[in-house]
Amino acid sequence: MTRTVSSTCPYCGVGCGIVLNVDEQDRIRWVDDDPENLSSTGMLCVKGRFGTTFVNHPDRIQTPLIKRKGRFEEATWDEALDLVANRLLEHRGHFGSFASAKATNEDAFLQQKFVRLVMGTNNIDHCTRLCHSPSVEAMLQQLGSGATSNSYIDYEEASCIVLVGCDPGSNHPVIASRMRRAIDSLGTKLVVVNPRRIEMCDRADLFLQPRAGTDVALFNGMARAILDEDLADRPFIEGRTEGFDAFVSAVGETTVDECALVCGVPAGEIRAAARLFARPPARRGLPEGLVPGSCLVWGMGITQHTQGTDNAHSLLNLALLAGQLGRPGCGVSPLRGQNNVQGCGDAGCIPDSLPGYQSYGDAAIIPFEELWGAGLPRSPGLKATDMVEQIASGAIRAMYIVGENPLLSEPNLHHATDLIRALDFLVVQDLFLHETAELADVVLPACSFAEKDGTFTNSERRVQRVRRAIAPVGMARPDWEILCDVARRMAPGAGVDPAQFAYASAGEVFDEFARLMPQIRGISYERLEREGGIQWPCPSADHPGTRYLYADSFPRGVARFVPVRQHAVAEETPDGEYPLVLNTGRILYHWHGGTITRRVAGLMEQVDTVPVAVHPADASVAEIQDGDPVVVFSRRGRMGGRAVVTDAVQPGNLFVPFVKLQGSAANFLTNNVYDQESRIPEYKVCAARIEKKRERKGAFTLRS
Repeated sequence: MTRTVSSTCPYCGVGCGIVLNVDEQDRIRWVDDDPENLSSTGMLCVKGRFGTTFVNHPDRIQTPLIKRKGRFEEATWDEALDLVANRLLEHRGHFGSFASAKATNEDAFLQQKFVRLVMGTNNIDHCTRLCHSPSVEAMLQQLGSGATSNSYIDYEEASCIVLVGCDPGSNHPVIASRMRRAIDSLGTKLVVVNPRRIEMCDRADLFLQPRAGTDVALFNGMARAILDEDLADRPFIEGRTEGFDAFVSAVGETTVDECALVCGVPAGEIRAAARLFARPPARRGLPEGLVPGSCLVWGMGITQHTQGTDNAHSLLNLALLAGQLGRPGCGVSPLRGQNNVQGCGDAGCIPDSLPGYQSYGDAAIIPFEELWGAGLPRSPGLKATDMVEQIASGAIRAMYIVGENPLLSEPNLHHATDLIRALDFLVVQDLFLHETAELADVVLPACSFAEKDGTFTNSERRVQRVRRAIAPVGMARPDWEILCDVARRMAPGAGVDPAQFAYASAGEVFDEFARLMPQIRGISYERLEREGGIQWPCPSADHPGTRYLYADSFPRGVARFVPVRQHAVAEETPDGEYPLVLNTGRILYHWHGGTITRRVAGLMEQVDTVPVAVHPADASVAEIQDGDPVVVFSRRGRMGGRAVVTDAVQPGNLFVPFVKLQGSAANFLTNNVYDQESRIPEYKVCAARIEKKRERKGAFTLRS
């Protein structure tokens, strides 16, 4: 006999509905799709359908662990939490915390409350710093909101979709399916912009393949083409934007032909893409009264650069120039990576604003202080990458890391490992004893998504329920409960009322979150049970939620053009020793660093070695054939993998996924240099070389 529990997928930001089939031994036997889910409409990808066996994997941490004399020993919860509370009180002025974009909104809200109220700092961040922080920074500046403006249904109602620096077929497969449906059945036009050929190129009307790191030149070229051909939406610009003249002056400094020389895309293709985006032809079956629109969709190929925020600005400028906002069938869509990266930011796990992206000014912060009964810090905290770098200066001496593995996700892993080792005290709260947890002083066993109640918020701003399906594994507890237990122990020493961390359920936590975040004030567990997922803004209990943003106005009043110019392509460029450009990303069968998917046997059967994509011309020079074991080098390290010889990458380029397999990971190679505004690392461009691994005398050695 099995029972079923409806929940939300724990992988990407699509937020697919899943139905867990649980047996009498409290184990997940299989997963079905949920046809009632409004985001996934009865579809699942391979990870969602087959990738939940990690929940019952024997590697799960089942008891608190304390490191004594260099070795972990099992401990009681009281022993572990007393130690954590006492040591963290010693480090209140030199503390930082990473939250988890895979945990629930309730977990995230409690963590930022703990950090701000008990630890007295705004040094809290999460993995948005490593994926879409430039998008959020740019959208907040230009539009007043850092979220996707449209819904997935808009991809099916759009007359044109422009995919930039993303691979939804691998990373967001259900969204890709909805796009394919529109392209194949309704004639929606598709423009793909990517240095690497992806599966969606097979359906594209145009495929623009720019040189890595030249995005601003390309999009300024498209903007120049729109202006030259009088395709701009003048009424939208005049009525709903500011800064247009300065933008025109910046774009006017160059021509389409000059931009083409920089980015390597023929000028004719730049102009054709500009026409399709700005004035798309009506697709078949366009609903009556709907003006043909374009959806601008991008991923980390845009953001993970030292010019990442400028890249995002250049895309938003295009959307404003063409008036592709504020109505059905158009909008701007940064595809979010982790399942709850949107919600984690909404809940306040970022260093420069409170829950709901509210500033630290009096008008916003006083309601928090009144409800929580104590003063809060008012200076922005350190961003995640700066927290790691500031360990060297002593500014950060202790960290509390929940559901993240920075020793797979940080750039230049040898450097990051040295820094994390230098901490005085490290707490890791997670499912597995991963690379970061191995360096911790205390490890606390957390519940997976299947063992707790809560909510996730997906990439289209839809808040959805997560429901407990099985009992916690071993002594594992929900993240929010553990944080509350630590906070109550520390409260007297921090001058805080312990009752601030006394909640009877996850629902109570959500109610406080909704009270303090205006955008979700009208959402409750009761409504989610009745209605399913609800998209914010939802300011009142009788509000239906919001399909698309900016119908009548922008949160900042009017939208703003931000002129940007192409700077250096990257901090590091190829030379004689490292003649190739390394690009990184994700693949279908693994998720990011693989901390979870490496513990799913079926996914490991599909890909068990890091694939290294290399162009045939470069493979020939290195005497490499498809399937050969190879080693990739950068100035910071090396990694092994298996060659995939393909013309999907341009000559002079390599592509490696982030996943760590057989001890090899891309971030041993990547460069710890950062976008000055968002502080995202330069993951997408670094100098590298590739060599074949040759077997001699029973051991692998490098070709001389």
